[in-house]
Amino acid sequence: MSAGAGTLLGHHWRRHRTALVMLCLGMALFQGIITRVAPSPEQASFLRNLLQMAPGPVLQALGEQITANLSARGFLAFFYVHPFPLLMLAVWSIRVSAGALAREIGQGTMDLIAARPVTRAIQVTAALIALLAGLALIAAAAWAGTAIGLFSRPIPEVRATDYLPAAFQLWLLFAAFGGVGLLISASHKEGGPAIALLAGLMAVSFALDYLARVWQPIHGLRPLSLFRYYDPQAILRQGLAGADALVLVGVAVVTAIAAYAVFAWRDL
Repeated sequence: MSAGAGTLLGHHWRRHRTALVMLCLGMALFQGIITRVAPSPEQASFLRNLLQMAPGPVLQALGEQITANLSARGFLAFFYVHPFPLLMLAVWSIRVSAGALAREIGQGTMDLIAARPVTRAIQVTAALIALLAGLALIAAAAWAGTAIGLFSRPIPEVRATDYLPAAFQLWLLFAAFGGVGLLISASHKEGGPAIALLAGLMAVSFALDYLARVWQPIHGLRPLSLFRYYDPQAILRQGLAGADALVLVGVAVVTAIAAYAVFAWRDL
């Protein structure tokens, strides 16, 4: 790694370290607490028996996920797609990717960076490394919270390693959003509009995935949402879905490459 890239990474660390530490701690604490309230096998069996007494239309309306969540394994998996962990990773993805380039331009610090012997490609690379490393730490903190919680409160037939693929796919999901954010940031001159645009895209993507599940007329639009390619409960049952992972990797790679190209040719 060049000295210029190291300097930029140090700049990102100083700017974002407090937020990163808080996000990691919040994520680990949240997942750890969830293991404390997960139903025991006896409780899960009782709830499933109650649910089986419900009328067929009610069960159909509730969907298969409700039944899956009544086990301790499914319950813990659900909280890998709960809005709280999604928000934690979204905050980092938006903060670093959308603000890394556009924010520097808007605040005038890009002029100082440009005065150094650092190419534009290195600037994008440093932002990309900071983005992916931070996302990895936050996703790892989520899994660590689950692992520590299960160590302190063992649950029969539930292993912490079962949730590693879900944590990995969670990282991929927001790496893809981060690539989109870098592309947006590379084409804007102010951090605010770039951050707002990425946040809006995330919100629309989340809403589209949810509505397409329950409203048949727009079900065909669900593949347009990146959240469609992240299902921790399915991962828990069937393992990591290669096709879904490839979609997320593809989006991350294509948008990151586009960010390099756009930032290389734009006016600062």
